[in-house]
Amino acid sequence: MAKKVGFIGLGMMGNPMSKNLLKAGFEMIVWNRTVSKMKELVDLGATPAGSAKDVAQKTEVVITMLTGSADVQQVILEKNGVIEGLRPGSVVIDMSTISPSASRDVATEVARSGANMLDAPVSGSVGTAVMGALTIMVGGDEEVFEAQRDVLAAMGKNIFYMGTHGLGSYVKLVANSIMGTYMAVIAEAMCLGAKAGVPTEKMVEALKNTGASSRVLDLKSPLVLEGNYKAQFMLKLLFKDLGLALDTAASDTVPLPIIGLVRQYYAQALVEGRGDNDFSAIAAMIEKRAGTKLSKP
Repeated sequence: MAKKVGFIGLGMMGNPMSKNLLKAGFEMIVWNRTVSKMKELVDLGATPAGSAKDVAQKTEVVITMLTGSADVQQVILEKNGVIEGLRPGSVVIDMSTISPSASRDVATEVARSGANMLDAPVSGSVGTAVMGALTIMVGGDEEVFEAQRDVLAAMGKNIFYMGTHGLGSYVKLVANSIMGTYMAVIAEAMCLGAKAGVPTEKMVEALKNTGASSRVLDLKSPLVLEGNYKAQFMLKLLFKDLGLALDTAASDTVPLPIIGLVRQYYAQALVEGRGDNDFSAIAAMIEKRAGTKLSKP
């Protein structure tokens, strides 16, 4: 008998993730605070729910994919939230990027209801989500993780158990801090070459064969060269995640001066109206400041 899985949060990432669960044969119950976003999944065979509580009452596993800590706390813990519908043995898998402390607090409340929670944030773009090839970093009880590996495998190709509650969230913040910093440094340094007259396509090919090579360079340089900043991962969300990393570091007494400086770059990009663009749009802001162009004529 197919496992009953609930999915809450059908945005840019949640939509393709939930579709892959349907394709894998899970019986799906979906709910979204913006009701219209449920229609596509319902048309594909999912059952609509009336509330987050309703999702939990009808399923064994509830997945949340939401914007931030406050959203997760509201949908899971507040009135008509997931926690009101959980049964002993139910599992909540929060795949949002939120602060580790908020994740642990929610896990504690879920445990009090007799259920279990995993923090399982994802790394990857919308395209990666469509392919079911996300990287998933998981914190929580290892036995619960193993029991839900089939659910996670429908959405991700690289699945890593990191340890106790909150550690999946920590690794996601580490990953996004590195990724955001790489993007800013790549754009800034490439402007040095571009302004001197180095053809940007040739420069990128050379860089891919040096110690400067990285996945960020591989994935984002083609977009920068095209001037194509259609969102795969919105800049405003990366800005949010860098803030979570800095707040968490402050609580843990870990200095992150470079990441703090990089976040100011992204803050300026937000001021310039680039928040809904892909985070690689930081390059458009940096080339403007440098008085040069990275995109091909």
